[in-house]
Amino acid sequence: MTKLLTFFFLCQVAFSLAGVVYGPDYPLVFLLIGTVMFSLIGYMYHRYNKAQANIQRSIEQGLLSLIDGDFSVSIAPKKHPIYDSVFTVFNQCAEKLRKERQHLYQREMLLDKVLNTSPVVTFLVSPDHKIIFANRAAELMFNHGESLLGHDWLAIRSELDGGFAEALQNSGESIFTLKDASGDEQAWHLAKSGMRIHQASHTLYLLKSITHELGRQEVQTWKKVIRVLSHELNNSIAPISSMCHSGQLLAQNLEEPRLDRVFSSISRRIGHLNEFIKGYGELSKLKLPSKTLIRWPTLLEQLNALYPFELTTEIPESSLYADEHQLEQVLINILKNAHEAQSEQAQSPPVQVHFIELEQQGITIEVRDFGTGMAQEVLENALLPFYSTKHSGTGLGLALCREIIDAHQGKLAFRNCEDGGAVVSVYLPC
Repeated sequence: MTKLLTFFFLCQVAFSLAGVVYGPDYPLVFLLIGTVMFSLIGYMYHRYNKAQANIQRSIEQGLLSLIDGDFSVSIAPKKHPIYDSVFTVFNQCAEKLRKERQHLYQREMLLDKVLNTSPVVTFLVSPDHKIIFANRAAELMFNHGESLLGHDWLAIRSELDGGFAEALQNSGESIFTLKDASGDEQAWHLAKSGMRIHQASHTLYLLKSITHELGRQEVQTWKKVIRVLSHELNNSIAPISSMCHSGQLLAQNLEEPRLDRVFSSISRRIGHLNEFIKGYGELSKLKLPSKTLIRWPTLLEQLNALYPFELTTEIPESSLYADEHQLEQVLINILKNAHEAQSEQAQSPPVQVHFIELEQQGITIEVRDFGTGMAQEVLENALLPFYSTKHSGTGLGLALCREIIDAHQGKLAFRNCEDGGAVVSVYLPC
């Protein structure tokens, strides 16, 4: 517009000069100058309209891009003092939206990674009973690792075990048990809550296995009981032992052999009780594992020298880091029990050791005997402290084994074989 006004002013000056210079021929010159002037006016007006249309088109296309979610768009300056300020604000707005979208995308990626690597089974059900979100743990639990999106939740629930389906129908929080593939009881915690998304009521399910936590709390409870009992027994044993020693000295002075036998017998029983308490003290004060690379040939040779066995597989090639002394103690206890289990059998195959290498996961060590197997009560209580089926047993061996394996984030399990005998499995993660 400034250029157009300047042009009008110059035309007026030209007309005035033409009247002075040309005198009588002024009308012809006026016509010529007027024709040129209006042509230039038309050209400049066309350029002005074209520039305005380009500016409007740039703004319109930029806004449409923002509506479509494309925040990478920007408008180049047009060297126009009025519109360039608008373009600068537009570009700043697009840059801020672009950064916010990138931040939200990174947060969504992090949340998706956390949910899919979490062991907590998480899935969301819409008001029409369709699964609209499910993490990896939920897919493995309900659909063999395949996607659950869009599946009918009622149809999936109808195919579940009766106790499991009933627990899922309960509102709020609940705890229930399920049997895994190996038949072991697994405890689960269910949290079920409602949430509103786009003004519609959805249901969020959170399922978490708490077997390991319960087992750990159980062990901690046993440790507290053992510490209390050990403390009280030690407080009583010390004065009894002292008085027994004084009694022995008096009996020797009195030259009464019967009293000496009585006090000697009491001393032996006190010594046995003291060793018994020390054994349980080892369980309550077990050190954290000092992990090193396991040397399988050396370890197996040492074990075979103590309790002979038949190795039915090749020595593992996978690298396993564990506390070698603690692992040796576990395997000694298991092999000792296996030999005792089949000692009553006149003719039985030797105890067998079998390795199963799980690719990039861990190693399972199976020890099999060919005895009479384990009763159901023994299978359920074998890992409890103080529980033993042996006349002189302390119930310490397998409880200590479980504590060691738990400290290695592993698992200790038992099962009977159909053709006789029992198998003890020790799983250790890589």
